[in-house]
Amino acid sequence: MKPKTILILIFVLVLMSTTAGAAKTTVNPHEGRTYMVGGDGKLISIVNYDNAKNPTYSQLVKFIKSDLTDKKKYTSTYVCSDFAEDVHNNAERAGIKAGWVAIKFKRGPGHACNAFQTTDKGPVYIDCTGSPSQKGSFDKVITLKNGKSITTRSLYPPMLKWSGMGTVKSFKAYW
Repeated sequence: MKPKTILILIFVLVLMSTTAGAAKTTVNPHEGRTYMVGGDGKLISIVNYDNAKNPTYSQLVKFIKSDLTDKKKYTSTYVCSDFAEDVHNNAERAGIKAGWVAIKFKRGPGHACNAFQTTDKGPVYIDCTGSPSQKGSFDKVITLKNGKSITTRSLYPPMLKWSGMGTVKSFKAYW
């Protein structure tokens, strides 16, 4: 087996053993009667495990870098809300408490990402939305503030910054 295949297999085994026997709850993020959906129109379903814990910032970054969600291709049927759903569910299976975040902009369509309450750096927002071109790693820390543009910082060298998504009107985390 290739080293990368072995690492992925180990990661999957750890995920499976972390949540063995743990109670779980499924949540469908919604506002009133409006439910959040993925690119394919299906309801977003986040699965929370009762044994998931808040990570340190270092544990969070290690998990995010090992998670392969950002390697998926962004398509019309797999969009930011789907990326955030998968990262959330993978983190919870790995024993890391995660939130799924709905972002509304002052103009244009919304966005979705993830929230984590780290034990040493407080709330951290992560966006792992991939690209239609499927090249590179897209894990990034983002800053969310109402009335401000989102700022991002890549978790990989060079530490690229992205901006221009729009001005945040509001955001809400679902835990």
